[in-house]
Amino acid sequence: MTPLALDIDHIGIAVRNLDAGEKELQSLGFRLTQRSHHRGSRLPGMPIEEWGSANHCAMLEQGYIELVGLTDPEKFSSVKSMLESYQGTHIVAFKPRSAREAHDALRSRGVPVDDIRDLERMAAYGASGEERKRVAFRNMYLTRTVFTEARFQYTEHLTPEVMWQPGLLDHPNGAIAVTQLFLCSAQSGATAGKLAPALGIEPSGIADGEDELRLANSRLTVMTPTAWARRVPRSPLPPLPAPVGLAVRVKSLSRTRSVISGNGVQVHDGECGSIWVETCNTILCFSQSPKGQDDSAASRDIGLAS
Repeated sequence: MTPLALDIDHIGIAVRNLDAGEKELQSLGFRLTQRSHHRGSRLPGMPIEEWGSANHCAMLEQGYIELVGLTDPEKFSSVKSMLESYQGTHIVAFKPRSAREAHDALRSRGVPVDDIRDLERMAAYGASGEERKRVAFRNMYLTRTVFTEARFQYTEHLTPEVMWQPGLLDHPNGAIAVTQLFLCSAQSGATAGKLAPALGIEPSGIADGEDELRLANSRLTVMTPTAWARRVPRSPLPPLPAPVGLAVRVKSLSRTRSVISGNGVQVHDGECGSIWVETCNTILCFSQSPKGQDDSAASRDIGLAS
């Protein structure tokens, strides 16, 4: 297959209290963007309107983490259906060469996809956030009634210079890249095989109950509840199948641990030198690339055992 998903673009965590979620991620050492309110079309082709949701983002050199929540329950928002199911990780966005190319290729393969949708919001811009500039996206979603595991989408950034501002990339915890998404499913091999044509990536079994789809610098790891429990004992699970965690590469793991524990957050030791925390009903793992090792090799080594 020809790869359509180049990398993980971003991971979205839906929270019931956006103020509390913002404080939780800040306590982990992330520098978050100012609150930005969503605007978009309810359906492809419909006019863009104000939505009742907003976000904060932790922008990294590679990818980013999006924290989303409701701000006006009377208005339309795709976040409502997420929170009706559970609080935690829902959005799994992949980077395409273009949304149109991915859409046409998937349609030709018979993969159920929705039409392309335009979204936008106003974001703070500049060293002090004194300006406001438009952020625009072109999103294409895998049809949710078929791909029930997560809100899978391809995101094409039309204004990347507003998203990836240099001042937003310097995090107290030293985070620099989103490297991995953990998805829990009772049938890990079947779920990975289902996602394969949608990403253009052949899955590979890496352990009992663990299957991976490897992208250029990141990966999606599908695990059975038993396999996940080996890595994160006693971790509460959302209704499965669903995303249960993500991994971030940092400059210095000792610096990351110091920042997080210094803010009063419990840090757990994982395998291969990684650490992990529970936040916003999801597991967030931090690892450091050994000197001379590329990102893809490092993300293969991430372990979460307590």
